[in-house]
Order: sequence, then C-alpha cells, then structure tokens
Amino acid sequence: MAINFASKCSPKVAEAFYKESLTEGIFSKDYDWTGVATVRINSIDVLPMQDYDWDKTDGSRFGTLTELGDSYQELTVNRDRSFNGSIDKRNNTSILMQKAAGKVIARQTREAVIPEVDQYRLAAIAAGNGVTGFGSTGGGFLKYNVSLTKSNILETLMTHNAEMNNALVPRKNRVLFIKETEYIKCKLADQIVGANTTLESLAKNIVVNGEVGRLDGLHIVPVPDSYMPDGVLYMIVLKGACVAPKKIETMRIIPDHPDIDGHVVQGRMLYDCFVIQKKANGILVASSAAGGTT
Repeated sequence: MAINFASKCSPKVAEAFYKESLTEGIFSKDYDWTGVATVRINSIDVLPMQDYDWDKTDGSRFGTLTELGDSYQELTVNRDRSFNGSIDKRNNTSILMQKAAGKVIARQTREAVIPEVDQYRLAAIAAGNGVTGFGSTGGGFLKYNVSLTKSNILETLMTHNAEMNNALVPRKNRVLFIKETEYIKCKLADQIVGANTTLESLAKNIVVNGEVGRLDGLHIVPVPDSYMPDGVLYMIVLKGACVAPKKIETMRIIPDHPDIDGHVVQGRMLYDCFVIQKKANGILVASSAAGGTT
C-alpha cells in the first residue's frame, strides 16, 4: 500500500462515504449465544385439533391423547474475519497524526466491517442459511422469478405480501430490502404517478436503519445494488425470522509493537446469520435469475 507523503497537508482526512448497518434491527434476540459457538433452537409441535365428544362416558371427551412432540435446529457460527495493520511512527508523524489508531479502528468499522456484514447477512437470508429444504414445501418460500417494471412493481410487491398473509405470517414488522435501482421503479410506478401521490410516509417507529417509507405495510429499506446477492431484486423479511449472532468483536490497539516502531491495530469478528426453520415462511425472495417461479 502506498503512503502519501507531503511537505504540508491539511489536518482533515477526506473520509469516504459510508452507510450505517442496514440489517441490524431485524434479528431475533430470543436466543442466548453467550459462551458457545453453537446453539440449539427448540420448537414445540402443534397438537391436532379434535371434536369434543360431550356425551362420551368412557375415556376422554377431549379425544385421543397425543404426546407433545418437538424439534430442534442446531446452528454453528462459522464466519471468522479479521484485519491487521501497522502505523509506523515515521508515516504517522509525516501526515500530522491523521492515522491516529483510534480513528483507524472507527474508519475500518464504518467502511469495511459494516458493509461486509450487511452483504453477508443479505446473502445468508436469501439462501435460507441454516434451514433444511429452504424453498421447498414447508421449508420456506421459493425464489420468485420476476421481471419488474414501473407498471407492475407495486402489484408484484402487494401480491407477494398477500402470499405471506395467506401463509399466516404476522403482518407487523415486515421489511422490504430492495435494490436501489429497483426502488426507482417504485417511485415512478404508474399507479403512484397517475394518482399524483407518493409512497406512505414514515411513521414515528422506524423498524430498521435506512427505512425511507412504507408500502402496503412494508418498511422499505433500499440497499446498494452491490449489497444484494446476484440476481436478487428484493426480499421481504419478517423481523425476528432470522438470528445474527456475533461471538467475538475484538478491536484493539497495540502501542509500541515489538516488530515495528509504532502502533498496530487489529480486529476480529466471529459472526453469522441464520434463518429460523420454523419461521422460514417469514422470508420471501424475488429474483431475476432462472429457476424461480412466477
């Protein structure tokens, strides 16, 4: 990496543009990952409904006795990422202390760690990470194959939202993650432009960072096109249908490192993202890739 030396320079650093995490607010906090890299999520089965036999005199009037069953999903955190950088005193002094170690950590978090984590989470959700048979009957929704235009985008979104309603997914706290270029079609949709109106304005309670409005009850969060997995146009995600454990978050400064005349900054993050098996119907993925359904 080149170091830019100058005889005199401004004490201000030209910071790159960045986004705060766009996914942080959607995950379930119901499971304890403290001290372990693997957690077992237990689910209780539903008992069959039966006719109550009010005139029965022999045996239970409530019907056949059924033992309550259960199932579990075992999830292990696997993604282990790090960074390691040196700040030599010669370089540090030459640019008026602009590479102060604390600022390096903060900048690395904003411009590298957060974008990487968001992109990984969106890919993990789209793939149904942790779910057996994701996209099959009982395993969650298929990746719908759609072709979006400003003429059909609102109807397509509402149709998919209705499919989640029909699957008895809670209506509250559904987040629409949509590519920035596809969100333009929402704003230019024939129904909106023709009625000289706009998308629903934000309510006071914002579900997730980056929310810009509401559509059919969905909390709209446009994401950079580069954040979305290949072929994915948008995803509807029920808050709490996924978990995003972070096992290790190490950010440290080692002053006067023995191997260099200066400081070393290091960071490590052990994290992952999973869809909860029993809540897989809370995920709907619309893709332009071949192999989905219309």
